[in-house]
Amino acid sequence: MEFKKSYELQGSNLGFSHEVPPFLEHVKIIFDQQELEEKEAFLFFTHFQKNGWQTKTGVPIKNWKHILDQWIWDLKTVRRKK
Repeated sequence: MEFKKSYELQGSNLGFSHEVPPFLEHVKIIFDQQELEEKEAFLFFTHFQKNGWQTKTGVPIKNWKHILDQWIWDLKTVRRKK
């Protein structure tokens, strides 16, 4: 099982904390709970993975869930405007 392998590699990160980087599986779960498409979760994850889990100004992200909340809020705001 892919999740089990990921868990074993990263230790105790079960998705309850804000550890960076998160598992893609944890990001997908939150997007699913918000009734958003899996491709959006992948875009979020790859964007920050590519940028080394840093903000636009180069500050390391300490809490990925905070950044994710903002990302989802922005997505939903854009959808409302359409």
